Amino acid sequence: MIYDRNGEILAMSLPKKTLCINAYQVSKIEKKDLKKYYQLNKIINVSNDKFLKILKNNKNKRELYLKRKVDDEIAAKISKLKLPYVYFIEEFHRVYLGGNYFSNVIGFTDIDDKGQEGIEYAKNDQLMSVGGLKKVRKDNLGRSIETIELIKKPVPGKNIYLSLDKKVQLIGYNILKEYVKKDKAESASLILIKNKTGEIISMVNYPSFNPENRTEMRGVNIKNRAVTESFEPGSTIKPFTIYTALKDKEFNKKSIIDTSPGILKIGKYEIKDHKYLGKLTLAEIIQQSSNVGASLVALKTSKRSIHNTLRELNFGETLYMGLPGEQSGKLDHHSSWDESRHASVGYGYGLSTTLLHLANAYSVLANHGKKIQLTYEKQKPNEIFFDNGLNNKLSKEIVNMMTMVVETEKGTGKKAKLQKYTVAGKTGTVRINVGGNYKKNRHLALFVGIVPASNPEYVAAVIVRNPREGQAYGGKNAAPIFKKFMDHSLNLLKVYPDKK
Repeated sequence: MIYDRNGEILAMSLPKKTLCINAYQVSKIEKKDLKKYYQLNKIINVSNDKFLKILKNNKNKRELYLKRKVDDEIAAKISKLKLPYVYFIEEFHRVYLGGNYFSNVIGFTDIDDKGQEGIEYAKNDQLMSVGGLKKVRKDNLGRSIETIELIKKPVPGKNIYLSLDKKVQLIGYNILKEYVKKDKAESASLILIKNKTGEIISMVNYPSFNPENRTEMRGVNIKNRAVTESFEPGSTIKPFTIYTALKDKEFNKKSIIDTSPGILKIGKYEIKDHKYLGKLTLAEIIQQSSNVGASLVALKTSKRSIHNTLRELNFGETLYMGLPGEQSGKLDHHSSWDESRHASVGYGYGLSTTLLHLANAYSVLANHGKKIQLTYEKQKPNEIFFDNGLNNKLSKEIVNMMTMVVETEKGTGKKAKLQKYTVAGKTGTVRINVGGNYKKNRHLALFVGIVPASNPEYVAAVIVRNPREGQAYGGKNAAPIFKKFMDHSLNLLKVYPDKK
């Protein structure tokens, strides 16, 4: 079985009857006597001609599956017919109590209970039971009447306890559903991480699929897009650009960057701000999300240092989660960067990442520089280990700068502001690249937040893909999702408020 962190069942196997027939014996029956089997055909919705063809093609088989995992009501009707050489064997049918809101994370199995997607696929060897083998005596009608010898004992599958919380997951799913419809977006994903343990508390994608309906088990909706889709992260990279500049002592907290006239030309490329911002401190570059400011800072910071910081945060590398289809993103070596790439990486273009990678990077900031392995399995205290990542003091300073994004009127993420908790966050608005061209009317809206900022416990990352209701912005489309989700979740997770 698969459980959530609180012991709530998310997926389990229930016994189901599979209809079998001894085709070898039935094929010997004269055609006129076969008519009594036609009642069976009506119940299982098989034409008489097809039934006869099945018998002919399998006449040497003594055990043939006629219909697998039939409903109890149908099995009862078939049993009443008391047909010779027709019997049932016990199999198991996978049931998903997590519904649509867990479906593209947990995944699904095939008819043989082998994992095909999601955690079901990743943990198939642990979850799948191993069938036993016994020697039985059967009567003249092919029914088992006595067990003679147990040759091999069956081995049940193991239980798995996820780090995810069923209640929080449902909250996230319903909020994503609401905002995808409201903003006429293609889809959205959300990740919530408990940064002090590395546990993923929620990982939600909308739209998803009904795990009880096999016709829905195809297409993009079965994918866990929080880990399988990479994109350019845009302005969510700016805090790491500023971190690197401070670490290299190219700038200090009081440094002033003149972003006038709001456009920076590099060769044939133009980097623009969303409006004229003038002279800014490093904190204000993060607060007001200046592309020109971040580019100017990046150009005065060594390419090697920026690359090393991003590598330290695992951008362009695997996170070793073991989830199917998990992408690493792409971060080219700094030796291949020309001046325009050097500048563009500073504000999050020219590299690609996943939502999970972004949440991972911000978890390092939340842990004031300490790295921790992310996991979707519930952790015990002795299983949690930290590693050195970023500078402790500078990480705290960046988190402090990021509070200006949410807690001040000029901040681009003010719609993520919470009444009881201080939030450190960053917005991102990214043009989608289609065939090498950035589309003016296709965007990704992003927000990543750390809460409570004074003593971080959780990191949440939100992406809204191609919202089409008005102009798309991370602060407009993703930040409100963060606010509503955290408003509901933090109380449930018993996080003590840090605002008076």
